[in-house]
Amino acid sequence: MSSDLSGEATYAGPIVEIRGLSKTFPGMRALTDVEMDVRPAEIHALLGQNGSGKSTLIKVLAGIYTPDPGAEILVCGERLAPSSPRESRRLGLQFVHQALGIIEELTAVENVALTIGYQRRAAGIIDWPKQREKTRRLLAKLSVGFDIDCPVSLLRPVDRTAIAIARALDDEGHGGRVLVLDEPTAALPPHEVELLFSLVRETRDSGTSVIYVSHRLDEIFELADRATILRDGTVQGTVPIHEIDHEQLVHMIVGDSGPVSDATDGHKVSSVNNRVALRVEELRGVRLDIESFAVNVGEVVGVAGLTGSGREELAGILVGERVGSVKLTSEDGTQVVNPTPRQAKDLGLVLVLPNRAAGAATLELSTQQNMTLPSLERYSRFGFVSRATERRDSLSWIKQLDIRPTDPDHAYALLSGGNQQKVIFGKWLNASPEVMVIDDPTSGVDVSARRAIYDLIRDQAAGGMSVIVCSSDSDDLLAVCDRIIVLNDGTIVDELVTGDIDESHLLMAMVGQAQSGDSGTAEPVSGTS
Repeated sequence: MSSDLSGEATYAGPIVEIRGLSKTFPGMRALTDVEMDVRPAEIHALLGQNGSGKSTLIKVLAGIYTPDPGAEILVCGERLAPSSPRESRRLGLQFVHQALGIIEELTAVENVALTIGYQRRAAGIIDWPKQREKTRRLLAKLSVGFDIDCPVSLLRPVDRTAIAIARALDDEGHGGRVLVLDEPTAALPPHEVELLFSLVRETRDSGTSVIYVSHRLDEIFELADRATILRDGTVQGTVPIHEIDHEQLVHMIVGDSGPVSDATDGHKVSSVNNRVALRVEELRGVRLDIESFAVNVGEVVGVAGLTGSGREELAGILVGERVGSVKLTSEDGTQVVNPTPRQAKDLGLVLVLPNRAAGAATLELSTQQNMTLPSLERYSRFGFVSRATERRDSLSWIKQLDIRPTDPDHAYALLSGGNQQKVIFGKWLNASPEVMVIDDPTSGVDVSARRAIYDLIRDQAAGGMSVIVCSSDSDDLLAVCDRIIVLNDGTIVDELVTGDIDESHLLMAMVGQAQSGDSGTAEPVSGTS
Protein backbone atom coordinates (compact mmCIF):
# COMPACT_ATOMS: atom_id res chain seq x y z
CA MET A 1 0.00 0.00 0.00
CA SER A 2 1.10 3.59 -0.61
CA SER A 3 -0.36 7.03 0.01
CA ASP A 4 -1.67 9.62 -2.40
CA LEU A 5 -1.32 13.37 -1.98
CA SER A 6 -4.27 13.51 0.39
CA GLY A 7 -2.67 11.03 2.71
CA GLU A 8 -5.25 8.32 2.04
CA ALA A 9 -4.05 4.78 1.48
CA THR A 10 -3.95 3.67 -2.15
CA TYR A 11 -3.52 0.22 -3.67
CA ALA A 12 -0.11 -0.37 -5.28
CA GLY A 13 -0.99 -3.36 -7.50
CA PRO A 14 -3.39 -3.61 -10.44
CA ILE A 15 -6.73 -1.99 -9.67
CA VAL A 16 -8.57 -4.75 -11.56
CA GLU A 17 -7.29 -8.28 -12.19
CA ILE A 18 -9.29 -10.74 -14.29
CA ARG A 19 -8.13 -14.34 -14.46
CA GLY A 20 -9.67 -17.32 -16.29
CA LEU A 21 -12.98 -15.59 -16.97
CA SER A 22 -15.37 -17.50 -19.23
CA LYS A 23 -19.06 -16.99 -19.86
CA THR A 24 -21.31 -19.55 -21.51
CA PHE A 25 -24.86 -18.99 -22.70
CA PRO A 26 -27.14 -21.74 -24.02
CA GLY A 27 -25.70 -22.78 -27.37
CA MET A 28 -22.69 -20.46 -27.34
CA ARG A 29 -19.61 -19.41 -25.40
CA ALA A 30 -19.25 -15.63 -25.32
CA LEU A 31 -15.96 -15.43 -23.39
CA THR A 32 -13.14 -17.95 -23.05
CA ASP A 33 -10.43 -17.72 -20.35
CA VAL A 34 -10.15 -13.94 -20.43
CA GLU A 35 -7.05 -12.51 -18.73
CA MET A 36 -6.81 -8.75 -18.21
CA ASP A 37 -5.55 -6.21 -15.70
CA VAL A 38 -6.08 -2.48 -15.26
CA ARG A 39 -3.36 -0.42 -13.62
CA PRO A 40 -3.82 2.55 -11.28
CA ALA A 41 -4.72 5.83 -13.00
CA GLU A 42 -4.52 4.51 -16.56
CA ILE A 43 -6.87 4.74 -19.51
CA HIS A 44 -7.25 1.15 -20.66
CA ALA A 45 -9.02 0.63 -23.98
CA LEU A 46 -11.21 -2.44 -24.53
CA LEU A 47 -11.47 -3.16 -28.26
CA GLY A 48 -13.12 -5.65 -30.57
CA GLN A 49 -15.69 -6.02 -33.30
CA ASN A 50 -19.39 -6.44 -32.55
CA GLY A 51 -19.84 -9.90 -31.08
CA SER A 52 -16.27 -10.07 -29.79
CA GLY A 53 -17.38 -10.27 -26.16
CA LYS A 54 -16.84 -6.69 -24.99
CA SER A 55 -20.41 -6.18 -23.82
CA THR A 56 -20.47 -9.53 -22.06
CA LEU A 57 -17.26 -8.73 -20.20
CA ILE A 58 -18.60 -5.34 -19.10
CA LYS A 59 -21.84 -6.92 -17.89
CA VAL A 60 -19.87 -9.45 -15.84
CA LEU A 61 -17.92 -6.62 -14.20
CA ALA A 62 -21.18 -4.77 -13.58
CA GLY A 63 -22.75 -7.75 -11.84
CA ILE A 64 -25.41 -8.25 -14.51
CA TYR A 65 -23.98 -11.60 -15.67
CA THR A 66 -22.43 -14.29 -13.49
CA PRO A 67 -19.28 -15.83 -15.04
CA ASP A 68 -18.66 -19.55 -15.39
CA PRO A 69 -17.12 -21.31 -12.37
CA GLY A 70 -13.36 -20.84 -11.99
CA ALA A 71 -13.19 -17.14 -12.85
CA GLU A 72 -11.37 -14.78 -10.53
CA ILE A 73 -11.92 -11.02 -10.50
CA LEU A 74 -10.03 -8.87 -8.00
CA VAL A 75 -10.58 -5.18 -7.37
CA CYS A 76 -7.73 -3.68 -5.33
CA GLY A 77 -6.94 -7.19 -4.17
CA GLU A 78 -10.49 -7.88 -2.97
CA ARG A 79 -12.40 -10.65 -4.69
CA LEU A 80 -15.44 -9.56 -6.67
CA ALA A 81 -18.25 -12.06 -6.62
CA PRO A 82 -20.40 -10.75 -9.49
CA SER A 83 -23.87 -11.27 -8.16
CA SER A 84 -25.45 -7.85 -8.37
CA PRO A 85 -24.65 -4.31 -9.55
CA ARG A 86 -24.58 -3.29 -5.88
CA GLU A 87 -21.55 -5.51 -5.22
CA SER A 88 -19.68 -4.02 -8.16
CA ARG A 89 -20.44 -0.50 -6.95
CA ARG A 90 -19.31 -1.40 -3.44
CA LEU A 91 -15.85 -2.23 -4.77
CA GLY A 92 -15.68 0.96 -6.81
CA LEU A 93 -16.66 -0.13 -10.34
CA GLN A 94 -18.79 2.55 -11.96
CA PHE A 95 -20.32 2.51 -15.44
CA VAL A 96 -21.41 5.21 -17.88
CA HIS A 97 -23.26 3.61 -20.79
CA GLN A 98 -24.21 5.02 -24.19
CA ALA A 99 -27.69 5.63 -22.78
CA LEU A 100 -26.60 7.98 -20.03
CA GLY A 101 -29.66 7.49 -17.84
CA ILE A 102 -30.11 11.27 -17.69
CA ILE A 103 -33.64 12.67 -17.25
CA GLU A 104 -33.60 15.76 -19.42
CA GLU A 105 -36.52 17.48 -17.72
CA LEU A 106 -34.61 17.54 -14.41
CA THR A 107 -31.62 19.65 -13.41
CA ALA A 108 -28.06 18.44 -12.91
CA VAL A 109 -28.63 18.64 -9.15
CA GLU A 110 -31.69 16.42 -9.36
CA ASN A 111 -30.06 13.92 -11.76
CA VAL A 112 -27.07 13.53 -9.45
CA ALA A 113 -29.33 13.13 -6.40
CA LEU A 114 -31.44 10.44 -8.07
CA THR A 115 -28.34 8.28 -8.47
CA ILE A 116 -26.24 8.91 -5.35
CA GLY A 117 -28.99 9.89 -2.93
CA TYR A 118 -30.31 13.10 -1.43
CA GLN A 119 -28.65 15.21 1.26
CA ARG A 120 -31.17 15.43 4.08
CA ARG A 121 -31.83 17.41 7.20
CA ALA A 122 -33.62 16.20 10.28
CA ALA A 123 -37.04 14.66 9.70
CA GLY A 124 -35.99 13.62 6.18
CA ILE A 125 -36.28 17.04 4.58
CA ILE A 126 -34.02 17.48 1.53
CA ASP A 127 -31.17 19.90 2.15
CA TRP A 128 -31.01 21.56 -1.27
CA PRO A 129 -28.08 23.88 -0.48
CA LYS A 130 -25.96 20.85 0.49
CA GLN A 131 -27.25 18.98 -2.55
CA ARG A 132 -26.12 21.80 -4.83
CA GLU A 133 -22.75 22.00 -3.10
CA LYS A 134 -22.21 18.26 -3.56
CA THR A 135 -23.07 18.50 -7.25
CA ARG A 136 -20.66 21.42 -7.71
CA ARG A 137 -17.91 19.51 -5.92
CA LEU A 138 -18.37 16.43 -8.11
CA LEU A 139 -18.36 18.48 -11.31
CA ALA A 140 -15.32 20.47 -10.12
CA LYS A 141 -13.31 17.23 -10.27
CA LEU A 142 -13.81 17.33 -14.03
CA SER A 143 -13.05 21.05 -14.32
CA VAL A 144 -16.43 21.78 -15.89
CA GLY A 145 -18.94 24.46 -15.11
CA PHE A 146 -22.49 25.20 -16.21
CA ASP A 147 -25.82 26.16 -14.65
CA ILE A 148 -26.63 23.18 -12.45
CA ASP A 149 -30.18 24.43 -11.82
CA CYS A 150 -31.39 24.55 -15.42
CA PRO A 151 -33.08 21.57 -17.13
CA VAL A 152 -30.50 19.18 -18.57
CA SER A 153 -32.26 19.39 -21.95
CA LEU A 154 -30.82 22.91 -22.32
CA LEU A 155 -27.23 21.74 -21.78
CA ARG A 156 -24.73 20.59 -24.40
CA PRO A 157 -24.45 16.80 -24.97
CA VAL A 158 -20.95 16.82 -23.48
CA ASP A 159 -22.30 18.51 -20.31
CA ARG A 160 -24.85 15.71 -19.94
CA THR A 161 -22.02 13.20 -20.23
CA ALA A 162 -20.12 15.16 -17.57
CA ILE A 163 -23.09 14.82 -15.21
CA ALA A 164 -23.13 11.04 -15.76
CA ILE A 165 -19.39 10.78 -15.12
CA ALA A 166 -19.48 13.09 -12.09
CA ARG A 167 -22.18 11.12 -10.30
CA ALA A 168 -20.31 7.90 -11.05
CA LEU A 169 -17.25 9.37 -9.33
CA ASP A 170 -19.06 10.09 -6.07
CA ASP A 171 -16.32 9.76 -3.49
CA GLU A 172 -18.43 8.25 -0.73
CA GLY A 173 -17.26 4.68 -0.32
CA HIS A 174 -15.13 3.49 -3.27
CA GLY A 175 -16.81 5.50 -6.00
CA GLY A 176 -13.66 6.59 -7.78
CA ARG A 177 -11.62 3.43 -8.34
CA VAL A 178 -12.60 2.40 -11.88
CA LEU A 179 -14.83 4.15 -14.41
CA VAL A 180 -16.08 2.17 -17.42
CA LEU A 181 -17.06 4.36 -20.40
CA ASP A 182 -18.97 2.59 -23.17
CA GLU A 183 -18.77 4.47 -26.51
CA PRO A 184 -18.88 7.86 -24.74
CA THR A 185 -18.49 9.95 -27.92
CA ALA A 186 -21.22 8.17 -29.90
CA ALA A 187 -23.86 10.82 -29.23
CA LEU A 188 -21.53 13.83 -29.28
CA PRO A 189 -21.20 16.29 -32.15
CA PRO A 190 -17.62 16.38 -33.47
CA HIS A 191 -16.75 19.74 -31.92
CA GLU A 192 -17.51 18.40 -28.41
CA VAL A 193 -15.39 15.24 -28.65
CA GLU A 194 -12.21 17.01 -27.51
CA LEU A 195 -14.12 18.32 -24.49
CA LEU A 196 -15.02 14.74 -23.62
CA PHE A 197 -11.35 13.76 -23.95
CA SER A 198 -10.52 16.44 -21.40
CA LEU A 199 -13.08 14.95 -19.00
CA VAL A 200 -11.54 11.51 -19.41
CA ARG A 201 -8.03 12.84 -18.80
CA GLU A 202 -9.22 14.77 -15.73
CA THR A 203 -10.75 11.55 -14.43
CA ARG A 204 -7.49 9.66 -14.90
CA ASP A 205 -5.40 12.47 -13.41
CA SER A 206 -7.60 12.48 -10.31
CA GLY A 207 -6.49 8.89 -9.67
CA THR A 208 -9.38 6.96 -11.19
CA SER A 209 -8.62 4.22 -13.72
CA VAL A 210 -10.72 4.28 -16.90
CA ILE A 211 -11.81 1.35 -19.06
CA TYR A 212 -12.62 2.99 -22.38
CA VAL A 213 -14.72 1.09 -24.94
CA SER A 214 -14.77 2.48 -28.47
CA HIS A 215 -14.69 1.42 -32.11
CA ARG A 216 -12.95 4.66 -33.06
CA LEU A 217 -9.26 3.89 -33.25
CA ASP A 218 -8.24 7.54 -33.54
CA GLU A 219 -9.72 8.06 -30.07
CA ILE A 220 -7.74 5.13 -28.73
CA PHE A 221 -4.45 6.48 -30.04
CA GLU A 222 -5.19 9.89 -28.60
CA LEU A 223 -6.38 8.79 -25.15
CA ALA A 224 -5.37 5.29 -24.12
CA ASP A 225 -2.28 4.08 -22.32
CA ARG A 226 -2.88 0.39 -23.10
CA ALA A 227 -5.44 -1.66 -25.00
CA THR A 228 -6.85 -5.16 -24.60
CA ILE A 229 -8.27 -6.66 -27.79
CA LEU A 230 -11.03 -9.28 -27.85
CA ARG A 231 -11.92 -11.42 -30.85
CA ASP A 232 -14.51 -14.21 -30.77
CA GLY A 233 -14.53 -14.08 -26.98
CA THR A 234 -10.80 -14.55 -26.49
CA VAL A 235 -8.09 -12.02 -25.67
CA GLN A 236 -5.76 -11.40 -28.61
CA GLY A 237 -3.35 -9.45 -26.46
CA THR A 238 -2.82 -6.36 -24.32
CA VAL A 239 -0.50 -3.77 -25.84
CA PRO A 240 0.89 -0.33 -24.90
CA ILE A 241 -0.60 2.10 -27.42
CA HIS A 242 2.73 3.81 -28.11
CA GLU A 243 4.15 0.48 -29.32
CA ILE A 244 1.57 -0.23 -32.03
CA ASP A 245 0.22 1.49 -35.17
CA HIS A 246 -3.24 1.58 -36.76
CA GLU A 247 -2.64 -1.28 -39.17
CA GLN A 248 -1.28 -3.59 -36.46
CA LEU A 249 -4.20 -2.78 -34.20
CA VAL A 250 -6.72 -3.45 -36.97
CA HIS A 251 -5.05 -6.81 -37.61
CA MET A 252 -5.42 -7.75 -33.93
CA ILE A 253 -9.09 -6.80 -34.02
CA VAL A 254 -10.12 -8.58 -37.24
CA GLY A 255 -7.43 -11.27 -37.60
CA ASP A 256 -6.41 -12.87 -40.88
CA SER A 257 -9.33 -12.58 -43.28
CA GLY A 258 -9.27 -13.39 -46.96
CA PRO A 259 -10.61 -11.09 -49.63
CA VAL A 260 -14.01 -12.77 -49.48
CA SER A 261 -15.43 -14.70 -46.53
CA ASP A 262 -17.23 -18.00 -47.00
CA ALA A 263 -20.46 -16.21 -46.18
CA THR A 264 -20.31 -14.47 -49.54
CA ASP A 265 -20.03 -17.63 -51.64
CA GLY A 266 -22.44 -17.54 -54.56
CA HIS A 267 -23.14 -13.81 -54.31
CA LYS A 268 -22.77 -12.28 -57.78
CA VAL A 269 -22.52 -8.56 -58.38
CA SER A 270 -23.38 -9.24 -62.03
CA SER A 271 -27.05 -9.75 -61.06
CA VAL A 272 -27.35 -5.98 -60.50
CA ASN A 273 -29.48 -4.13 -63.06
CA ASN A 274 -28.31 -0.74 -64.33
CA ARG A 275 -31.71 0.88 -63.71
CA VAL A 276 -31.89 3.11 -60.63
CA ALA A 277 -34.57 1.83 -58.25
CA LEU A 278 -34.22 4.64 -55.71
CA ARG A 279 -32.28 7.89 -55.66
CA VAL A 280 -31.69 9.47 -52.27
CA GLU A 281 -30.84 13.19 -52.16
CA GLU A 282 -30.35 15.92 -49.57
CA LEU A 283 -30.39 13.47 -46.67
CA ARG A 284 -30.08 15.39 -43.39
CA GLY A 285 -30.35 14.28 -39.78
CA VAL A 286 -28.89 14.98 -36.37
CA ARG A 287 -25.52 13.82 -37.67
CA LEU A 288 -26.24 13.07 -41.34
CA ASP A 289 -25.35 15.43 -44.17
CA ILE A 290 -25.40 13.41 -47.41
CA GLU A 291 -25.87 14.98 -50.84
CA SER A 292 -26.91 11.84 -52.71
CA PHE A 293 -26.57 8.13 -53.37
CA ALA A 294 -28.61 5.58 -55.29
CA VAL A 295 -29.46 1.89 -55.30
CA ASN A 296 -30.06 -0.01 -58.54
CA VAL A 297 -32.65 -2.64 -59.30
CA GLY A 298 -31.52 -5.95 -57.80
CA GLU A 299 -28.62 -4.36 -55.93
CA VAL A 300 -27.77 -4.75 -52.24
CA VAL A 301 -26.13 -1.57 -50.96
CA GLY A 302 -24.59 -1.61 -47.50
CA VAL A 303 -24.26 1.37 -45.18
CA ALA A 304 -21.27 1.08 -42.84
CA GLY A 305 -20.14 3.39 -40.09
CA LEU A 306 -19.07 3.43 -36.48
CA THR A 307 -21.49 4.32 -33.72
CA GLY A 308 -22.17 8.03 -34.05
CA SER A 309 -21.32 8.20 -37.76
CA GLY A 310 -24.97 8.78 -38.69
CA ARG A 311 -25.52 5.18 -39.82
CA GLU A 312 -28.03 4.65 -37.00
CA GLU A 313 -30.29 7.44 -38.34
CA LEU A 314 -30.26 6.65 -42.03
CA ALA A 315 -32.77 3.81 -42.26
CA GLY A 316 -35.38 5.53 -40.12
CA ILE A 317 -35.17 8.83 -42.01
CA LEU A 318 -35.63 7.09 -45.38
CA VAL A 319 -39.01 5.69 -44.34
CA GLY A 320 -40.19 8.63 -42.24
CA GLU A 321 -39.69 6.95 -38.88
CA ARG A 322 -37.01 9.36 -37.59
CA VAL A 323 -36.65 13.12 -37.54
CA GLY A 324 -34.74 14.36 -40.56
CA SER A 325 -35.19 15.43 -44.16
CA VAL A 326 -34.69 13.66 -47.48
CA LYS A 327 -35.79 13.69 -51.12
CA LEU A 328 -36.60 10.29 -52.64
CA THR A 329 -37.09 9.48 -56.33
CA SER A 330 -38.38 6.06 -57.38
CA GLU A 331 -37.65 4.18 -60.61
CA ASP A 332 -40.75 5.57 -62.34
CA GLY A 333 -39.79 9.15 -61.46
CA THR A 334 -42.19 9.62 -58.55
CA GLN A 335 -40.63 12.03 -56.07
CA VAL A 336 -41.41 12.49 -52.37
CA VAL A 337 -39.84 15.00 -50.00
CA ASN A 338 -39.71 14.15 -46.29
CA PRO A 339 -42.05 11.15 -46.60
CA THR A 340 -44.36 9.93 -43.88
CA PRO A 341 -44.21 6.18 -43.21
CA ARG A 342 -47.35 5.78 -45.34
CA GLN A 343 -45.86 7.78 -48.23
CA ALA A 344 -42.65 5.75 -48.05
CA LYS A 345 -44.66 2.52 -48.20
CA ASP A 346 -46.67 3.84 -51.17
CA LEU A 347 -43.34 4.61 -52.88
CA GLY A 348 -42.35 0.98 -52.34
CA LEU A 349 -40.05 1.37 -49.31
CA VAL A 350 -40.34 -0.73 -46.15
CA LEU A 351 -38.13 -0.86 -43.05
CA VAL A 352 -37.08 -4.18 -41.51
CA LEU A 353 -35.99 -3.59 -37.92
CA PRO A 354 -33.99 -5.98 -35.70
CA ASN A 355 -36.24 -8.21 -33.62
CA ARG A 356 -35.21 -6.52 -30.37
CA ALA A 357 -36.06 -3.01 -31.57
CA ALA A 358 -39.17 -1.22 -30.36
CA GLY A 359 -41.84 -1.38 -33.04
CA ALA A 360 -40.27 -4.29 -34.92
CA ALA A 361 -43.19 -6.56 -34.08
CA THR A 362 -46.09 -6.90 -31.64
CA LEU A 363 -45.21 -9.34 -28.89
CA GLU A 364 -48.82 -9.98 -27.92
CA LEU A 365 -49.82 -11.18 -31.40
CA SER A 366 -49.28 -14.49 -33.18
CA THR A 367 -46.94 -15.24 -36.06
CA GLN A 368 -49.82 -14.87 -38.53
CA GLN A 369 -51.12 -11.62 -37.04
CA ASN A 370 -47.68 -10.02 -37.10
CA MET A 371 -47.05 -11.15 -40.64
CA THR A 372 -50.25 -9.71 -42.10
CA LEU A 373 -50.58 -6.58 -39.93
CA PRO A 374 -48.99 -4.08 -42.40
CA SER A 375 -51.19 -5.37 -45.24
CA LEU A 376 -54.60 -5.67 -43.57
CA GLU A 377 -56.28 -3.61 -46.29
CA ARG A 378 -55.55 -6.48 -48.67
CA TYR A 379 -57.56 -8.88 -46.49
CA SER A 380 -60.41 -6.50 -45.65
CA ARG A 381 -63.71 -6.08 -47.44
CA PHE A 382 -66.67 -4.10 -46.18
CA GLY A 383 -64.94 -3.85 -42.80
CA PHE A 384 -64.40 -7.60 -42.40
CA VAL A 385 -61.04 -9.38 -42.52
CA SER A 386 -60.76 -12.64 -44.47
CA ARG A 387 -59.06 -14.93 -41.98
CA ALA A 388 -58.81 -17.70 -44.57
CA THR A 389 -56.79 -15.51 -46.94
CA GLU A 390 -54.65 -14.26 -44.06
CA ARG A 391 -53.91 -17.84 -43.08
CA ARG A 392 -53.09 -18.87 -46.64
CA ASP A 393 -50.55 -16.10 -47.09
CA SER A 394 -48.97 -16.49 -43.66
CA LEU A 395 -48.56 -20.25 -44.18
CA SER A 396 -46.91 -19.56 -47.51
CA TRP A 397 -44.34 -17.23 -45.93
CA ILE A 398 -43.80 -19.59 -43.00
CA LYS A 399 -42.90 -22.29 -45.51
CA GLN A 400 -40.72 -20.04 -47.69
CA LEU A 401 -38.82 -18.62 -44.73
CA ASP A 402 -38.64 -21.92 -42.82
CA ILE A 403 -40.12 -20.41 -39.65
CA ARG A 404 -40.24 -22.84 -36.71
CA PRO A 405 -42.67 -23.85 -35.34
CA THR A 406 -44.86 -23.83 -38.45
CA ASP A 407 -48.09 -23.06 -36.56
CA PRO A 408 -49.28 -19.58 -37.67
CA ASP A 409 -51.11 -19.20 -34.33
CA HIS A 410 -47.91 -19.65 -32.32
CA ALA A 411 -47.19 -16.68 -30.06
CA TYR A 412 -44.53 -14.43 -31.59
CA ALA A 413 -43.05 -13.74 -28.15
CA LEU A 414 -42.23 -17.43 -27.71
CA LEU A 415 -40.23 -17.75 -30.94
CA SER A 416 -36.43 -17.83 -30.96
CA GLY A 417 -34.63 -14.65 -31.97
CA GLY A 418 -33.86 -16.00 -35.42
CA ASN A 419 -37.45 -17.03 -36.09
CA GLN A 420 -38.72 -13.69 -34.81
CA GLN A 421 -36.44 -11.98 -37.31
CA LYS A 422 -37.82 -14.16 -40.10
CA VAL A 423 -41.37 -13.16 -39.14
CA ILE A 424 -40.37 -9.48 -39.38
CA PHE A 425 -38.94 -10.13 -42.84
CA GLY A 426 -42.06 -12.02 -43.79
CA LYS A 427 -44.48 -9.29 -42.80
CA TRP A 428 -42.69 -6.76 -45.00
CA LEU A 429 -42.13 -9.15 -47.90
CA ASN A 430 -45.88 -9.78 -47.75
CA ALA A 431 -46.34 -6.05 -48.43
CA SER A 432 -44.61 -6.52 -51.85
CA PRO A 433 -41.99 -3.76 -51.52
CA GLU A 434 -39.69 -2.54 -54.28
CA VAL A 435 -36.93 -1.38 -51.93
CA MET A 436 -36.30 -3.06 -48.60
CA VAL A 437 -34.35 -1.03 -46.01
CA ILE A 438 -32.88 -3.32 -43.36
CA ASP A 439 -31.42 -2.18 -40.05
CA ASP A 440 -28.99 -4.60 -38.30
CA PRO A 441 -30.60 -7.74 -39.80
CA THR A 442 -28.78 -10.32 -37.65
CA SER A 443 -28.75 -8.57 -34.28
CA GLY A 444 -29.38 -11.14 -31.56
CA VAL A 445 -29.70 -14.22 -33.81
CA ASP A 446 -27.63 -17.39 -33.83
CA VAL A 447 -25.27 -18.60 -36.55
CA SER A 448 -27.76 -20.78 -38.42
CA ALA A 449 -30.40 -18.04 -38.47
CA ARG A 450 -27.77 -15.57 -39.66
CA ARG A 451 -27.00 -17.79 -42.65
CA ALA A 452 -30.72 -18.11 -43.43
CA ILE A 453 -31.16 -14.33 -43.34
CA TYR A 454 -28.19 -13.83 -45.65
CA ASP A 455 -29.70 -16.30 -48.11
CA LEU A 456 -33.06 -14.55 -47.87
CA ILE A 457 -31.57 -11.14 -48.70
CA ARG A 458 -29.64 -12.57 -51.64
CA ASP A 459 -32.71 -14.35 -52.97
CA GLN A 460 -34.79 -11.17 -52.86
CA ALA A 461 -32.09 -9.23 -54.72
CA ALA A 462 -31.80 -12.00 -57.31
CA GLY A 463 -35.55 -11.63 -57.87
CA GLY A 464 -35.15 -7.93 -58.64
CA MET A 465 -35.74 -6.31 -55.27
CA SER A 466 -33.39 -3.51 -54.23
CA VAL A 467 -32.01 -3.67 -50.70
CA ILE A 468 -30.28 -1.18 -48.41
CA VAL A 469 -28.57 -2.82 -45.42
CA CYS A 470 -27.51 -0.58 -42.53
CA SER A 471 -25.44 -2.67 -40.15
CA SER A 472 -22.95 -2.37 -37.32
CA ASP A 473 -21.75 -5.89 -38.15
CA SER A 474 -19.09 -6.12 -40.87
CA ASP A 475 -20.00 -9.78 -41.49
CA ASP A 476 -23.49 -8.71 -42.56
CA LEU A 477 -22.13 -6.19 -45.03
CA LEU A 478 -19.46 -8.41 -46.54
CA ALA A 479 -21.84 -11.38 -46.78
CA VAL A 480 -24.72 -9.83 -48.70
CA CYS A 481 -23.78 -6.48 -50.22
CA ASP A 482 -22.66 -5.70 -53.75
CA ARG A 483 -21.43 -2.29 -52.69
CA ILE A 484 -20.85 -0.55 -49.35
CA ILE A 485 -20.98 3.19 -48.71
CA VAL A 486 -18.97 4.19 -45.65
CA LEU A 487 -20.07 7.00 -43.34
CA ASN A 488 -17.88 9.09 -41.09
CA ASP A 489 -19.17 12.13 -39.19
CA GLY A 490 -22.39 12.03 -41.16
CA THR A 491 -20.96 12.08 -44.69
CA ILE A 492 -20.01 9.44 -47.26
CA VAL A 493 -16.22 9.08 -47.10
CA ASP A 494 -15.71 5.92 -49.15
CA GLU A 495 -17.41 3.43 -51.44
CA LEU A 496 -16.28 -0.20 -51.61
CA VAL A 497 -17.11 -3.17 -53.83
CA THR A 498 -17.34 -6.20 -51.54
CA GLY A 499 -15.68 -8.68 -53.88
CA ASP A 500 -12.47 -6.64 -53.69
CA ILE A 501 -12.22 -6.07 -49.93
CA ASP A 502 -11.93 -7.91 -46.63
CA GLU A 503 -12.86 -7.03 -43.07
CA SER A 504 -9.61 -5.16 -42.53
CA HIS A 505 -10.26 -2.90 -45.55
CA LEU A 506 -13.75 -2.15 -44.29
CA LEU A 507 -12.68 -1.34 -40.75
CA MET A 508 -9.88 0.91 -41.98
CA ALA A 509 -12.37 2.81 -44.15
CA MET A 510 -14.78 3.17 -41.22
CA VAL A 511 -12.13 4.68 -38.95
CA GLY A 512 -11.01 6.99 -41.75
CA GLN A 513 -7.58 5.46 -42.28
CA ALA A 514 -6.15 4.80 -45.74
CA GLN A 515 -4.55 1.37 -46.02
CA SER A 516 -1.36 0.86 -47.93
CA GLY A 517 -1.70 -0.85 -51.30
CA ASP A 518 -5.05 -1.55 -52.93
CA SER A 519 -7.73 0.16 -50.88
CA GLY A 520 -10.56 -1.80 -52.41
CA THR A 521 -12.22 1.41 -53.51
CA ALA A 522 -14.06 1.09 -56.79
CA GLU A 523 -15.86 3.33 -59.21
CA PRO A 524 -19.54 3.73 -58.35
CA VAL A 525 -21.94 1.23 -59.87
CA SER A 526 -23.94 2.81 -62.69
CA GLY A 527 -26.71 5.02 -61.41
CA THR A 528 -25.02 6.08 -58.18
CA SER A 529 -23.55 9.38 -57.24
